[in-house]
Amino acid sequence: MADSLPAKLRRRVAEQGLGRTVRKLLGDHVFRHSASVVLECRSEWQNAAPARPVPGLDFLVVRQTDALPPLCPWLAPRHADFQQMLARGKVGLFALRDGQAVGCVWLSLKDHHDPRSREHYPVAPGEAYQFCALTEPSERRRGTTLALGRFGLTAMRELGIHRLFGVVDRQNRASYQVMRYFGYRECGMLVRHFSILHTRWTRVSRYAGTLGLRGQRTDKRA
Repeated sequence: MADSLPAKLRRRVAEQGLGRTVRKLLGDHVFRHSASVVLECRSEWQNAAPARPVPGLDFLVVRQTDALPPLCPWLAPRHADFQQMLARGKVGLFALRDGQAVGCVWLSLKDHHDPRSREHYPVAPGEAYQFCALTEPSERRRGTTLALGRFGLTAMRELGIHRLFGVVDRQNRASYQVMRYFGYRECGMLVRHFSILHTRWTRVSRYAGTLGLRGQRTDKRA
């Protein structure tokens, strides 16, 4: 039986403290703002060894007419969302352990529109917008994220994609560093997300240079 909301709040307070819990609630239900950058990877920039067998892991490309693989308990609540993505023509890349998906990243080979966040990213022929990159928390320490990244670059070549791009929150150090490791570079697009009382919108602007992670020194130029 699922925990009640009071039980979830008590557990969060015990694990993360009252201050972080209150900030999380305010961000989820009152006001939240984040700043992200768009990173791109072109085929000639790739900085990764070719995908190779990884003990205990299998990889799978799922297209519109394919069935989803079994999802681990951490990913299972997203099953309906994944089905909708497939119905809209998105392509899912999955890492599986013992027959269950423990990580994924999704690709849009056509213009990507998210009505909830009011985001729209044009996708030209030979390009793909990557989003919804997820790895089960215990798998992150086992190198699954890097293995899935290598598989993604192999799939990029097989799908005829010469440019991959995605949006990364400037506070998400792990995702930013993984993408930089694989040869991604900032392409001068700053994406600000706003949420007020569950109404979301997005603002995109241009910049020169490199912003990097929030708080680090960069070579940004006006």
